[in-house]
Amino acid sequence: MLKMRTLAASAIAAASLTLGVFSASPASATTTGNDCTTWNDSNTFGVYCSQTTTSTYYQAWAQCNNGQTVYGVWRQAGDGVWSYAYCSSVGSSLHHGGIRYL
Repeated sequence: MLKMRTLAASAIAAASLTLGVFSASPASATTTGNDCTTWNDSNTFGVYCSQTTTSTYYQAWAQCNNGQTVYGVWRQAGDGVWSYAYCSSVGSSLHHGGIRYL
């Protein structure tokens, strides 16, 4: 009976470790002062602006861990569409990102 309990406990521990390996990093979102919301996960930085006080157009940019900077598509404020900059497009992950205005 003790051997079965030990095997069951080992199986539960192994399953917990396996599931932990496959869980994704949580994404985060923040609102900026220009009615813009930013979002990121481990590879991508995104921006949505409902309106801006500085410009009509905005773009996401991302500094990747390999030193390269990537850019999202220019979007018009209030168009309901996000701009995303993908570090995965250059084989890297996200270090940090931001918003450019035109």
